[in-house]
Amino acid sequence: MACADLLQTQAFIDGELSGLEGDAAERHIAGCAECQAFCEDAAALGDGIRRHAQRYAPPDRLKLRVREAIARADLEARPRGRWWAWLDGAARVARSRLFLGGFLGGVGFSGLAAALLVMALLPPPADTLADRVVGAHTRALMSGDLIAVVSSDHHSVKPWFAGRIDISPPVHDFAAAGFKLTGGRIDRVAGGPAAVIVYEHGLHKIDLFVWADRGGRLPGAQTRRGYNVLAWRRDDLDFAAVSDMQASELATFGDLIRGAGE
Repeated sequence: MACADLLQTQAFIDGELSGLEGDAAERHIAGCAECQAFCEDAAALGDGIRRHAQRYAPPDRLKLRVREAIARADLEARPRGRWWAWLDGAARVARSRLFLGGFLGGVGFSGLAAALLVMALLPPPADTLADRVVGAHTRALMSGDLIAVVSSDHHSVKPWFAGRIDISPPVHDFAAAGFKLTGGRIDRVAGGPAAVIVYEHGLHKIDLFVWADRGGRLPGAQTRRGYNVLAWRRDDLDFAAVSDMQASELATFGDLIRGAGE
């Protein structure tokens, strides 16, 4: 006999529930073996689709037209009395034209402008990336928005990311090893969205950022503004763990995450 709340569980996975409805669905899933199995099947299906689905690259001319349309719309929406806003929008148009200039026979930009715009399109340098994940971590701590989905059950946290981000982040609980899963949220890093899985280790908070690999160099292990950062790549995903706990403890956490993936 099917669980009477299965449709609510489906709505939770699809990101259609929030507030009290979302909290109620989480509590139900935590105590319902059938809905937990449903969540696991949905997550496994999503993983399989992402691994095996064929991706098609759009034609270069289409990329250019889309970039120009976005830039024009952004320019038209800005206040015309602020010259710097107009200049920023014009730069977006120029950048979109330059991006595919080689395919369209060249566009006559200076070498300096080309170099600057190409740099703007590249993934952030490793040192900058470390600063950005630390900045995202500290902003979440200070604002109180560290967790959007509060749960220590990976059956609730992993499905919550479905429909909210185009990756399937690994979600595990390592409470037995001293690293307790507490929830997750969506943030931005490396120029795009990232899933953030949140853990506790004693009084320390740990943010594990996971995002689609863009080919940039990762910072490895570093310290920024009193926070330790540990980053690595696995398959088509990039990872960065951030916390104010000792570097050796963060390294242990990183080993647990990598070991779970293997």
